[in-house]
Amino acid sequence: MTETLAKEHWSKVLLDLQEHVGEEVFTLWLRNTLIVRLEPEQIEVGVPNLAVSDWLKDQYSDAILRSVERVAGYRPREIRYSVNGHLFRQLRKQEETLRRAAGEPLVTAKDRPAPAPAPKQIFNLNERYTLDRVIVGPGNQLAFNCAWEVARRPGDSFNPLFVYGRTGTGKSHLLQGLARELLERFPSKDTLYIPAEYFVNQYVQALQRRDVEPFRKRFRSLDVLIVDDLQFLAGKEASQQELLHTLNALGQQGKQVVLAGDQHPRDLEEFMEQLTTRFLQGMVAEIELPQRNTRLAIINSKLEGHRQLFPAAVVDFLADKLECNVREIEGYVTRLVALAGLAGEKVTLELAQQALQDFLSTRTRAVDLPDIENVVIAHYGVSSQQLHSRLRKRPVALARQVCMYLARRLTSYSLKEIGRFFGGKNHTTVVFAVQAVEEKLNKSRTLGDELEHLRRVLSGESAPAKAR
Repeated sequence: MTETLAKEHWSKVLLDLQEHVGEEVFTLWLRNTLIVRLEPEQIEVGVPNLAVSDWLKDQYSDAILRSVERVAGYRPREIRYSVNGHLFRQLRKQEETLRRAAGEPLVTAKDRPAPAPAPKQIFNLNERYTLDRVIVGPGNQLAFNCAWEVARRPGDSFNPLFVYGRTGTGKSHLLQGLARELLERFPSKDTLYIPAEYFVNQYVQALQRRDVEPFRKRFRSLDVLIVDDLQFLAGKEASQQELLHTLNALGQQGKQVVLAGDQHPRDLEEFMEQLTTRFLQGMVAEIELPQRNTRLAIINSKLEGHRQLFPAAVVDFLADKLECNVREIEGYVTRLVALAGLAGEKVTLELAQQALQDFLSTRTRAVDLPDIENVVIAHYGVSSQQLHSRLRKRPVALARQVCMYLARRLTSYSLKEIGRFFGGKNHTTVVFAVQAVEEKLNKSRTLGDELEHLRRVLSGESAPAKAR
């Protein structure tokens, strides 16, 4: 069904619902909805937040399906609800209007007096990272819904909230957007967003000064603590112990805690069990790689102001081919926007394919970990047994590092999965291996040529490497 026809049907469905459920219920739960998809197989309804989604799912799904049947002549087999950014912003404006009508003061970032000078190392929020700029899709809907509920009622639910996902999927955007939303909604609450590295550095400095109490007072008196990049605490037992005590102190006071890391709490290596158990006591929400429709929405948001230069066929091509994280999608689209601006002409499919050539070439053929191992073994002349051992002789160590580097660049496996495959190593070993190869690349053109050759072999572009 076309988008226009779906909207026409939905308008009629809403009128039908208003008649059957009553004005009060309709105004409270159904007025602020829109249609995302209307097909015989499935109907998808856009809603402003998780509370509306849960209520409609529990109370009015059947009523909605009956109305669709009366209007469209068929009853969809399934109904789902998704949080919609437009409705989210619309509801927020309505809430502000109601607060004004009730005589409540609306203090925004512009209205507030200039804050006192912040501590030297406080992390500044990125002004582009706001909740209304989050592109919501199936891969991040749960995490977004939870963050929105925390923004409305900090400390009441989802406490602690633990968000996890691969690099570049939008965790920092979500957490910083949440922090900004809380600062605007509750200016009197002491809300702090920090990377985990900041927490560690401040704690270490307090220990060095032999004066830990000011540090503890600062963090344990917060109303909301938001900690990003939690994987930085791996292996840092003293800092983990301090964070555990901080979380317990805040939890006992009913204060809100939000955390983010690159893995599920159960999969965090070199973390105290007491700490990971504490993470699991709240809500755990994953942010996955964006699906096709979400990628399409991300691309369209990045093309704002340049949409006339991008035909629909090109936009569809980008959405189909850019199967990667949000950061990479934005990077490639930005590159195309720059090319279009220089040329001053519409972007063709040929130009889009050329701009994405390096990205597409790495995905021409599906690459798996055994493929990488076999190609590297052939190239460096080491054995599988040596590769999986703890030998640190240069040829073996280099081959192992190259395997991990290629696995990180050419596959979607997590750090833990890569480490487990290549000899049962932990994820920090994989991080070190990738960093070591990147440092060598800055000094050795030969290694760069070798890696490009291995990449081409793995993608089926050239013959297998011979043992040296």
